[in-house]
Order: sequence, then structure tokens, then C-alpha cells
Amino acid sequence: MIEAILQDFHFLRPQWFYAILPAVCMFLLLRYRQSNVSNWDKAIAPELLTHLLETPSGTVSKNPFSLILVAWILAIFALAGPVWEKKPQPVHEREDAVIIILDLTRSMYATDVKPNRLVRARRKLVDLLGMRKEGVTGLVVFAGDAHAVSPLTDDTNTIVAMIPALTPQIMPAPGSELAPAIVRAIQLFHDAGVSSGRILIITDEIRDVAEAQSVARSNRFSFPVSVLSVGTEEGAPIPTATASSTGGYLKDRAGNLVIPKVNLQSLQEFANVAGGRFSAMTLADEDLAYLLADDPLLENETFRELERDFDVWFEQGSWLLLLLLPLASLAFRRGWIWSLPLLLILPPAPAEAGLWDDLWLTRDQQAMTALEKGEAGEAAELFEDSQWKGSALYQSDSFADAGNQFATLDSSDSRYNLGNALAKQGRYEEAIEAYSQSLSIEPDHEDAAFNKQLLEQLLSQQQQQQQQQDQQDKEQNEEGDQQQGEQDSQEKQDGSKDEQQEGEEQDEQQAEQKESEQQSEEEQGEQQAQQLAEEDAKLNAEEQQALQQWLRRVPDDPGGLLRRKFEQQYEDGLRQGNISRNNANADW
Repeated sequence: MIEAILQDFHFLRPQWFYAILPAVCMFLLLRYRQSNVSNWDKAIAPELLTHLLETPSGTVSKNPFSLILVAWILAIFALAGPVWEKKPQPVHEREDAVIIILDLTRSMYATDVKPNRLVRARRKLVDLLGMRKEGVTGLVVFAGDAHAVSPLTDDTNTIVAMIPALTPQIMPAPGSELAPAIVRAIQLFHDAGVSSGRILIITDEIRDVAEAQSVARSNRFSFPVSVLSVGTEEGAPIPTATASSTGGYLKDRAGNLVIPKVNLQSLQEFANVAGGRFSAMTLADEDLAYLLADDPLLENETFRELERDFDVWFEQGSWLLLLLLPLASLAFRRGWIWSLPLLLILPPAPAEAGLWDDLWLTRDQQAMTALEKGEAGEAAELFEDSQWKGSALYQSDSFADAGNQFATLDSSDSRYNLGNALAKQGRYEEAIEAYSQSLSIEPDHEDAAFNKQLLEQLLSQQQQQQQQQDQQDKEQNEEGDQQQGEQDSQEKQDGSKDEQQEGEEQDEQQAEQKESEQQSEEEQGEQQAQQLAEEDAKLNAEEQQALQQWLRRVPDDPGGLLRRKFEQQYEDGLRQGNISRNNANADW
């Protein structure tokens, strides 16, 4: 018990101990003045003062400075917050649930607002998520069908990280169908156990007006739908994905240029029917302030208890205040009231890290502070938790040490991180094995599955390149053997002719032939060596380029993950008969 207390004992606010310095200085100064200065010093000569004073030295003073110093120190210990025990506390949050529906049809590429509607919509979405300090937020995207990017969550940073990957290219079905997106949003509310919330649509057009209005009207009191329009009423052409410098724009099958226009009145009427609000997109945040303002239909705020607990250190400093009560009762004596201004002294700035921090903060707390400052190397030395230590080592490019830390853990994320660390070291087969272990623990770990597939492709490419190199070497060897055979045959023919000549001419011709053959072999060897060196350099450059391209994609590719996820959901819906392939004539 005592050992556990001493292990976790620290102060939450150790800066208060700086207040002891002025207390000690004041105590010493007052004691010095009391022992050397009297009220009669200015009126009586010093040589007569000792004979006239009746109070002998050593008499207890009416101002007990020692007790004041003790009270001061006890108060500082209480304010510093001594703790050694944690108490789990449930986390409550205001139940303000909002699901955003983002239009990802090709008309969002229109350039009537600069740079285009999609970029403006994504920037506004980032601003909206930044304003969400409380409550939960979800995100649904739609084109020819609807898909959930994120369920209701209070971690808006995760949604922000996926916004750059939101493009029409990740949508498996062409067209524009809003009704399935509203149905999907309401399903997310129900899955999260939320009885009331708001839906905000960011779009430039609603085509299935009747179907979407029917769904929105039936849920307007529980889930009112607001609309934020992007684009202008004049509209603009849609640049094609293959547009060159000469300019290329989307056309329909009749060859007419497609110019999507924003019908503000139609969007306003839809929001009125759906029980929500409407606003055109603005450069500032007045549109979001209006759309996210408190709804009178949802004015009865409720709070929800989060699934996680927040561990709070239980302060024990309040018990020290009981020792101050007897001293506080003496403060009503005459002459003690002057000590009250001393309570106004405030502590200075925090001390530098070092032995002082070891007294008041755990090693992991110090390491987390260093990691937040970007000092990953120092944080790696301080962390005691293997998971955090490995993350800090990975950020400091110490991939081998990071892998050793992750290897001691058996969770899915740890094995995934181990795979990343091994891949950074070029140990691809071991990295694939680590990703496989992560997937065996958590089969739905999309990042691990993606990295494993990507690494397998890289190894396959390297094997193919190696096989091509071996084949080239083999062909070159066969060509050299063929040339050597021709030379041997020529030598035999020359030898038969030389037998008919005199000995001196035969010797001379053989010497010249040997010299010519030797020179030819040397030139051929130099050419082959130069060719091999060039091929090796080219192969190494290709391998290095492929490796760099792969490393830039580690640890994940949100766009690719979302695209594959949506394609799988779309195919499942087709097989189950929940959706049907729509008409691709209106692919915008």
C-alpha cells in the first residue's frame, strides 16, 4: 500500500512551491527587525535603552512569525495538489448531433466559384468541424448512391483528415440521388441511439426532389434538414478529368455543353418542407452560424454519458486545511491581520525540466509534454509505456528501436506499427508477416490490409525485375558462347591453311591471330561490363523510385480506402437488391 502511494505520489500544481521563497524571506526579515529594532530606538539613546526596557530578551512576541510560516507552508502544500490515487469519472457531453451530407457529383467541379465548387465546399466543411466544440458529428457523401464516411463521433479531427480524399472519383455510381443519403443519415442517428439531431446538406442541386422531400418531411420534427448551397445561379461548365491546356468540358450525349445552375428558390423550398434552414455559402462564417444556431424544436438540451471514463487524480490537499483551522482562529488576535496581504503573492512561471519535474510529474507525463513540443528523441528516452515509446522512436526515425518496442505488444495496432517500422528498414517480408498478424487480430483493419497488399505488389515487381535481369544475363552468356564457337571454327580453318605454308609464315599468322583474338576478347569484356553496369544502375534507380513512391503512401491512402469500401458496399447492395444501377446519362 505504502509502496503504491509513493510510486504514484506527485503534485498537480508544483509551481505553488515557489511561494515558499517569499515566505522564508519575509520570515527572516521580520525576525531580524524584531530582534534589532524597537519602537523606542528613535526616542531614547541606544546606551540608555537597554537599562530602560522592561521586557527581557527571549520573551515570546505578540507576532508568532514561526506559526505564520508553518501556516503558509501548509497552505502551499494544499494548493500544490498532492495526489497518489485516481478516480474514474464518467464523461458527459451535450447531445448535439449533426450529420453533414456532402454532394460529390461531377457538377461540384463547376468553376463558377473559385477554384471550384468542390474545393469551396470542403473548405467550408473544415470550418464547420472546427466550430463543433461539443456534441457528435457524422459525414455522409452521395452521388448516384450514398455512403457513410464517418458515423457519429466527437473526434472531428478524424473527419478533417479524410476531407482531402473526398472527390467524385471515389463514388462508384454516377448520378445524383439525395434521398438515399438522407435515409443513410437517419440510420446513423438510430445506430448511435440518438433520438433527435440535425442534418445539413452541402449541395448545388437536388434532382430527386419528390423522393427526398418525402423522406425529409416524415422526419422533420426529429431530424430537421438544412441546406447550404454552393455555386451561382448563372452556373459554369464542368471541366473534364482529361482536360488539357486547350480546355475540355463535359457534354451530354447530344453534344450540348453541360452548365449546372443553382436554383436557390428550389433549395429554399426544400429546406422549408424539411423543417430546416437555408443559406447560400459565404466567405465568412455567418452562413454556418445561422445554420447551426439553436433550433427551437430541439431546445431541450440533453447530455449523454460517453462510453469512456476520464481518470481524475483525487486531491488530498484539502485534509491539510484542517491543520490550518487552529492557526486561522488565532488570526483574530491584534497584530496578526497584517499577514493577510502575503496571500496575494502569486507563483512565477514553471521551472525547467529536470530533477524538479521528476518530483512532481511521472516519466510518461514528461515524455508526453516533450512529444507535444516536437522533441520526439527526448520523449522516446522518457517514455516507459512501450506503445508510446515505440511511437516516439518511430517519429524520431529510429525504426529499428521502434520495431523492438512494438514487437513486445500483441495488439492489432502494435503489429500494424511493427509492420510500418520493418518496412521503413527495407525488411519487406517481415513487414508483410506483421501486417498479417494485425489482420488476424482485427480483420477489419483497413490500413494494415492496404499496406500489406501494397508491399506484396512491390515485392512482386522486384521479383519480376530480378527475373528479367537474370534472363538478360543468360542471353548475354549464350551470345558470348556462340561467338566463341565461331572463333574456334575460324581458327581450325586457318590452321588447315597454315599447314600448307612454310613454318615461319604459320608461326607469324598464329601469333597475329592470337593477338587479335585477345584484343577482341578484351573489348568484348569491357562492353559487357559497361552494359551490365548501366543496366544495374537503371534497375537500382527504378527500385529506388518504386520504394520512395511506396514509402510516401505509408501508412495509409484514405482516398483509395474509401473508394474500395464504397465499391464493395455498392456491389453488396446490388446483389441484395437494395439498390439498382441508375441511368448514367446524367453523370453530373
